[in-house]
Amino acid sequence: MRIILVRHGKPTSADNPKVGAFEYIKWIRRYNYSDVAQHSRPDNINNSFKSYYVVSSDLNRAIHSANIYLGKAPEQIDRIYREMEIPRYKLPFQLKAWHWVYLSRFLWMLGYKGPFESFKEAKIRADIAAVKLIKIAQSQNNIVLFGHGYMNRYIRKALINKGWRLNEKSNAYWGVTSLET
Repeated sequence: MRIILVRHGKPTSADNPKVGAFEYIKWIRRYNYSDVAQHSRPDNINNSFKSYYVVSSDLNRAIHSANIYLGKAPEQIDRIYREMEIPRYKLPFQLKAWHWVYLSRFLWMLGYKGPFESFKEAKIRADIAAVKLIKIAQSQNNIVLFGHGYMNRYIRKALINKGWRLNEKSNAYWGVTSLET
């Protein structure tokens, strides 16, 4: 059995403007609902994945990535695989959007709470997602998930903790992580 985790392509809204807290929240919303940018395409396509059972997060950039990579829609789309929330803190300054992401993720991982999924809850969801992928793999044998950077990373960790062997890993846009039992 094999489970392949593919990170989506670069989103159309992955720009990096300087924004305050309120604009940052709008930036996250645009990022979460964007497709893959026209210039973002995988360097190498593994054609064997076309025969795998295809699963995707319910966010547009993941579904669009499956269509670009495989030329077909996922067989299963599920919210459980969606990216761990990008935290939003109301801080009184302006930063580049990606600096907000890094600062917010850092605070989030330290346990600062807000009106979003906690880091602890997100890790539990990743473990549940890993169990779900294992169940799908038991019936389909080989599966490919089109997902997201942080979520794929924690699904990978959960699979390894459950005895899966890591063959390949990449967290880059279009990055492929391969695990098997």
